[in-house]
Amino acid sequence: METTTWTHATVTLGVHGLTPATAGAMSAALESAIEDGDIVGFHFLRKDGGMRLRAAGPKAADRLPSVLDGLADRGLIAGWIFGIYEPEVEAFGGPAGMDAAHDLFCADSRAVLAHLAAVQAEGPGAREAAVLLLSTLLRGAQLDWYEIGDVWARIAAERPPVDAVPAGAQLAQSCAAMLALMHADAAHVKVGTGWDTRVRAFADAGVRVRALADDGTLGRGQTPEVGLRAVLAHHAIFALNRAGLTSAQQAELALLAKTVVFSPPSDVSPPGAAAPAGSVVQMESTITPTAADQASELRATLVQNLKDADVLSDPRIADAFLAVERHKFLPGVDLATAYADDAVTVKTADTGIVISAISQPTIVATMLRQLDPQPGDRVLEAGAATGYNAALIGNLVGPDGYVWTIDVDQDLIDGANAHLAAAGVGNVTAVLGDGGVGLPEHGPYDRIIFTVGAGDVPAVILDQLAPGGRLVIPVRIRGGVSRAIALQHNGDQWVSVSSEMATFMPLRKGIADDERVITALSDDGGVTLHTYAEQNVDTAAITKALDYPGYEVFSGVKFRKGTTWEWLNLWLTCALPSGISRMPASGPEVESGKIRPQFPWGSMAAVEADTIAYLSMREGQDESGRFWEAAVIGHGPNAAALAEATGEQIRAWSEGHRDTVPTFRVATGPSRETLHGRFTVAKPGSRIALDWA
Repeated sequence: METTTWTHATVTLGVHGLTPATAGAMSAALESAIEDGDIVGFHFLRKDGGMRLRAAGPKAADRLPSVLDGLADRGLIAGWIFGIYEPEVEAFGGPAGMDAAHDLFCADSRAVLAHLAAVQAEGPGAREAAVLLLSTLLRGAQLDWYEIGDVWARIAAERPPVDAVPAGAQLAQSCAAMLALMHADAAHVKVGTGWDTRVRAFADAGVRVRALADDGTLGRGQTPEVGLRAVLAHHAIFALNRAGLTSAQQAELALLAKTVVFSPPSDVSPPGAAAPAGSVVQMESTITPTAADQASELRATLVQNLKDADVLSDPRIADAFLAVERHKFLPGVDLATAYADDAVTVKTADTGIVISAISQPTIVATMLRQLDPQPGDRVLEAGAATGYNAALIGNLVGPDGYVWTIDVDQDLIDGANAHLAAAGVGNVTAVLGDGGVGLPEHGPYDRIIFTVGAGDVPAVILDQLAPGGRLVIPVRIRGGVSRAIALQHNGDQWVSVSSEMATFMPLRKGIADDERVITALSDDGGVTLHTYAEQNVDTAAITKALDYPGYEVFSGVKFRKGTTWEWLNLWLTCALPSGISRMPASGPEVESGKIRPQFPWGSMAAVEADTIAYLSMREGQDESGRFWEAAVIGHGPNAAALAEATGEQIRAWSEGHRDTVPTFRVATGPSRETLHGRFTVAKPGSRIALDWA
């Protein structure tokens, strides 16, 4: 790029560096400036935890500040200042060499930003990609094997010594991996977004620098004169910095490459032994594979999977998931389990019942989106468990915010604080206490979140919210149906801004306990019914319900693939006299066909005294394709009446309310008496109204 005018900015990144969200926003803004013709190119280096960003073009001096101000306003960078760009013309072999360097810088910088924004989880990592690209550069410059080794030796001379030099089998394994990368054809390796552009740019740069050397232009007349390999080594250092590799990582790469060329272990293939096209050995660490590198890759994979499932749409929350190391909150748990999209049990009662767990990442991401914590917020969490969720919130509120998280067991609090310390989280404290009471001494709070189930919305918690604050609470509406509801104050009521299907382990040892009764319906205990105090259940008589023959009702209401049953369940639990409960089912009754549950785990079931009526379904085909018709199967003395009533409510929901989603209003104190809706559910301390059009 033949230009002498560059606008330079030194960019201060946030505590988590160049995150995918920041890279994506920066890439989009700079690409838009290129499309508008305001800039013709840009390039950057990553140094000292920040960026040195340079842009050229007719309006670069105006457009670059506008781009950076926009990123700062969104909280994606911490700030920026103008600076002066002094191109290292002599180091890159003179004016023509500098032009070639600028072309490579710009092409690679654009591709690196696009790659980072895409959160690539597959293919070679940053170290492997760097070796592939630099090998492409050096082959483009037509260096022989030992000249390539000399370039890597020059890089090593500019980097700190490696602390732990490998030996023996470890050295042989690392050198074999490096040798394969140095001989691999980068064009045939799948790395991700922008890779083809990067490979071409490095190959072209090698060709151009070689041509300048051959015609005597490169470095001639300079003091001291700069040769081909010195220029290429300088290119390599700049490329490694752009890739975000630390000086120590660069030193490790250079040591291995130099060793492979000049003193390879005896069992490593000789020079010239090429790897098959596209065959790349993954070096999770160039010296030894580390758990940290594996965890980083698993974390990136989890984030990408959540994005693909449309669960993780907020870039700030995605960055928090990438930054907070979940495995550090699960000591003793293997990495694959720690980064699976699943809950992990933390503590069980003496009876074997799970009483604490780290939540499924899908649920965590969903509730964080509902909470929407902002930088500087003060947040209270009920349900510390391992401290992981609080750490994510701490990441989102940043250094100017603070999080207090409560749990009822001292061992959980001690563990959470230890995990937070190990993860380097300084703005979160775990405190022993009753989540149902909160922590008024540190209030008011901008956000309060419950990561435990509650049978009520405690007025004392609402009182601890600051004006404009938000509470997210998984509240059991009635029976076995819960919703995670985000509430904000509106007059003398609290009104939902969102609600999501969610079921959590209930609060324990406090004023808002929500105890359930688990009753076995089958002799082997494979079929159980989970009920609560407000339901009309004869727990002795209902154990005999399955002894009665089934009474089946087909509703005529069809569900198609991909449609949800959650709103029907909410309707039924509000419309039926005692709501509906969870009925997990397995064992002989299911295997024999005596009962036909709705789902593999079991069914939701209406309950009334000594009778149950559980949901089932039958598959069919019509002109629109496959469907599943909602059915009800009753057992007990009044099976027919309860099954028919349940079927009637299924039809009522389908005919008048299937295409609508309810909102929730909550009132406490005197306002409870005037709160009414399509359904109204009375709780000990609050009243919940559901407005269902």
